[in-house]
Amino acid sequence: MGLQDRDYVRRSAPDGHARRLAFPEMTPRPWWQRIKWGTVLPIAASAIAVLSGAVWLARDAMPLFGRDPPSEGSLLVNINTASVEQLETLPGIGPARARLIIEHRPYLNVDDLKRVSGVPDALVDDIRPLLLISGETQKAGSK
Repeated sequence: MGLQDRDYVRRSAPDGHARRLAFPEMTPRPWWQRIKWGTVLPIAASAIAVLSGAVWLARDAMPLFGRDPPSEGSLLVNINTASVEQLETLPGIGPARARLIIEHRPYLNVDDLKRVSGVPDALVDDIRPLLLISGETQKAGSK
């Protein structure tokens, strides 16, 4: 006869409270106590490592794909000699940014445009194919 068959265990409170005290291994535990953390933590750490590696690879691979060349008829703007109106033809450049670009002249390369406080680095990278440092402002496709 097993311990659970004894009369004093069966005669306990109707909700089985005495049984839970007598046999704690038989009572259901909450879900967070049933998790085997020795298995879950290494899997979670591996998943985080793989995802962060993928993000780093994707970020480093972006320059390999390059940007589309300017479309035919787009204006290639010389940032050292262009007027406010010519600079405003660039996407993301309005009158205020055009004046800032003119105030910080001359530029030795396109990356010097990133030192202008009102021009975000991402914008410079986006409009890079449309910018010139030397020569005259011209339409794309014409030489």
